[in-house]
Amino acid sequence: MKNKHNSCRSEVTKMTFSSLIKRGVPLLLAALIIFAAACGGKTETPQASDTTAADVMEETTAAETMSFEPDLPEADFGGETFTFWLRKCHADFWTVADIWTEELSGDALNDAIYERNAFIEDKYNVKIAQFWAGDAGRSSSEIALNVKKAVFAGDAVDSVIASGYATGFMTINGLLYELSAIPYLDLSQPWWDQNLNESTSLYNRSYFAGGELTTADNNAVNILVFVKDLVTDYGLESPYDLVKSGAWTIDKLIEMSNVVSGDLDGSGTLDENDRFGYLYFSDSCATMYNALGNFFGTKNANGDPEITFYTDHAAQCWEKLIAFLQTDATLSMSTELSIYKGKGDYDVIVAMVEGKNTLFTWCHMRNISMLRSVETSFGVIPNPKWDEMQSEYYTQNDPYGAGFVSVPITCPDTERTGLLLEAFCAKSMEIVTPAYYTINLEGKYMRDEESLEMLDIIFSTMTYDIGDIYNWGNMMEQLSGLWNKESPDLASLWAKLEKKTVKDLEKTVEHFNEIIT
Repeated sequence: MKNKHNSCRSEVTKMTFSSLIKRGVPLLLAALIIFAAACGGKTETPQASDTTAADVMEETTAAETMSFEPDLPEADFGGETFTFWLRKCHADFWTVADIWTEELSGDALNDAIYERNAFIEDKYNVKIAQFWAGDAGRSSSEIALNVKKAVFAGDAVDSVIASGYATGFMTINGLLYELSAIPYLDLSQPWWDQNLNESTSLYNRSYFAGGELTTADNNAVNILVFVKDLVTDYGLESPYDLVKSGAWTIDKLIEMSNVVSGDLDGSGTLDENDRFGYLYFSDSCATMYNALGNFFGTKNANGDPEITFYTDHAAQCWEKLIAFLQTDATLSMSTELSIYKGKGDYDVIVAMVEGKNTLFTWCHMRNISMLRSVETSFGVIPNPKWDEMQSEYYTQNDPYGAGFVSVPITCPDTERTGLLLEAFCAKSMEIVTPAYYTINLEGKYMRDEESLEMLDIIFSTMTYDIGDIYNWGNMMEQLSGLWNKESPDLASLWAKLEKKTVKDLEKTVEHFNEIIT
């Protein structure tokens, strides 16, 4: 491959949207920098009052400028092939599709992927390849079992990008290298996800990482879409303003949902022809559970993992959530469909948003691309807090869809793997991440400037639930069942799960102790 599209990116200050925000650059200025740095696709930028592109560059000081040059030695791998084992979702929803592409297409994201790979291949004389290694669920994982078979057979595997659940399974089964043992990997660098490292490392050891290597982690974030016309028509408060002021809470979601809900066709039966305040799915239970400040598992002050599934606060939150689900203001895509029965949740989301039959809709970030054809104006916001005293929004990163990178213990050359992963991740942050934001912010999917700020809040508050990733007690599956039944009896569920959950936690700790020793 030849590097054909690097002319303008090499001439501008190289930053990503989130890194600019974290360095204190004003929101719209950050967006302008990113758009100026992108060569593919549209070139229009949001209007930021009287601010010009020259103002942007003037405000971007040396302290704000970021280097994308990792501290790596020169290397020539003699034309060897480096292969990523990747998740291939049977329905393609969660396929890790941004590691390799065959050719330039004119699409900003596709061409950025091509350019990144061309750079790595040219610089290190190596060929980047991908191998579809299977799908991954919660309790069973084709890709994890295939990696296990390869490891037991002694087969070489360079690196794996799999779901959170699959990666958790591979970790506690001793299939992966501890990443500090991999030369050249520096997880403290900005192209790696520090929040993931902090949340999921145990006893100062990390067996997997996430970051700019793939956009799968961003796509797995769970968010809310709202229909703007309904906010205007019913004289509701701006969800954007509520989020920015810290007043976007579960009580506000319930209040606004109740205002818009109604039997539009006068049939006396509520279905998709009518209007609801909150459209949700079975997986929404964990999204809301986390958003209101509850986690299946966390690390305590000593760094030890502990179960935090059932607390007084969790019981209070669950009681309020279930009472909300039992009202006519909500509709479940998992259990209450009639007109759209047999269709996927993605089709239902598109139809309900297009028809203005829902004010708020739970979805994954990856669903936003499916709303591209919808003419109805919509916005994107994080899920609500419990109350205004909650210090921040908690945005669930779904382990089912997330993409975590790891290195199996049959990796044939850890030095080569470490160097290439570090270089790959840094280059992704330089050119792939801006293209990802460009596609989502430039009007292809998002509809307004305020979504820029919402996306930064969403991505900067991503949470990783260690109890969910390691699937202690199969808590997520069990909680989802309680959610679908609209049952408030969280205490009884915990009584049922406690013994197995504690046993699973002990097994995780035991595996880590075995690995350490």
